[in-house]
Amino acid sequence: MSSELSNQNASRRALLRTAAWTVPAVAVVAGAPFASASVIIPPPPVIDFGMACGNTGATAKGCSNGKSLQVPLTLTNNTGTDVVFQITAMFVCQNSCPSAPTSSGPGVVSGITQIWSTPTFAAPHNQCSNPTFSACAGGLTNGSIVVPNGTTNKDFWIESAPNGASSNFQATIMWRMLDATTCAVLSSGAAQTASAISPANC
Repeated sequence: MSSELSNQNASRRALLRTAAWTVPAVAVVAGAPFASASVIIPPPPVIDFGMACGNTGATAKGCSNGKSLQVPLTLTNNTGTDVVFQITAMFVCQNSCPSAPTSSGPGVVSGITQIWSTPTFAAPHNQCSNPTFSACAGGLTNGSIVVPNGTTNKDFWIESAPNGASSNFQATIMWRMLDATTCAVLSSGAAQTASAISPANC
């Protein structure tokens, strides 16, 4: 009897050890959808740090007057209904960070000036107008914009909060796509510089 109980306990321990190593890992994926399968998820934004430029604050140099970074944003919406692109955080580091920052810290500037609408990313980079802003909660001020159904490759600028300089930088932009009517989250993700970038002068 005691031998049988001992064998059962040994089998139980072996099973628990095996189970501990076979629990599936949960991967966090940028752009992972939140909505049910019946909802059409809009294409993720195209955020191109390689085409970013530095706003020097001089005349005709960027969308506004602060020394800041402007990062190209391209949006498409083929879902059949209006959606909202929303920035929930932006962190920019000038020269002193080993990698793209994901939170506030020394040398890191948080926030944005706003998202601007532009007809093109070609110079001059001062062709900026206000997009249609959304009242959906959870985003940065002037960081939630309506993307009408049928929008194809529409260009925008993401302008960071003033940095005090516009030289080499690393940055992270955290974003979400929302249903424009209910503000339900459809997907979310983050875009980061792979390494330090010296942007062209806007």
